[in-house]
Amino acid sequence: MPEERHPSGGESPTDQSAILVAAIRVRRRGRPLLLLLDYDGTLVDIAPHPELARPTVELRELLGRLAARADLKVVVVSGRPVNDLQELLPVPGLDFLGSHGGEALLDGRLQSLPLAADDVRRLARWQKRLTVRLQDFQGWWIEKKPQGFALHYRQVPAERTRDFLKIVRGWQNQVRQEGRFQLLAGRKVLEILPLAASKGAAIREILILPGFVGFFPVYLGDDETDESAFQILQSCGLTIKVGRPGAETAAAGFLPDPQAVRHFLTRLAFPREKR
Repeated sequence: MPEERHPSGGESPTDQSAILVAAIRVRRRGRPLLLLLDYDGTLVDIAPHPELARPTVELRELLGRLAARADLKVVVVSGRPVNDLQELLPVPGLDFLGSHGGEALLDGRLQSLPLAADDVRRLARWQKRLTVRLQDFQGWWIEKKPQGFALHYRQVPAERTRDFLKIVRGWQNQVRQEGRFQLLAGRKVLEILPLAASKGAAIREILILPGFVGFFPVYLGDDETDESAFQILQSCGLTIKVGRPGAETAAAGFLPDPQAVRHFLTRLAFPREKR
């Protein structure tokens, strides 16, 4: 059977997965494994609309097998709210970090960053200002979240994207000048959140919780919003960027796409000695 090659000409997803699993085996030194997995662009492909990015039955079964292992914990980390993640992945044993770390569902207990009443009012004003400025454009929508809101613009017509982004950048500058919120840019999505919310900060807190102390953390993510997690885990875990190796990132390893991620997770779920 011919060797599987990735379109870029590099190693196949199977080869890359084997290398990463071998690195984990060496570095974990018998410790239990903490898998921290981004959702969109990592577990599933990016879709034109978030509601279309749904997991397959096979992916849910794979995550279930991983979560059932005694030497392993699985936390799905996402900008999506925890409620959305639970609906997408009703898998026993999974933990969740939602809203970029603003929410956590760990061992069945939900915790959220407190949002002051004044911040709620300010967020509503910022959303209204943005909506008014963009009312002449099509192909965008606002997604409300427990800790803020997100502007999606994947379907803005290409010929109007430049004018659209010019207005958005002006709005961003005003938000930054106020200094009350942070702005996180993703793949044609822009989120406004409290300053304290980040995936990296949330993971740092998780690692010192009684149920997670002593675990070897492995983080997989594809977006700029995952960089805070890569930075936190540089010295104590393994970080894997999902995308092309040439991208600027703090991650130590690469997998090309969600399909390769599933190869990697399958190797962890079915160790060679048990296959």
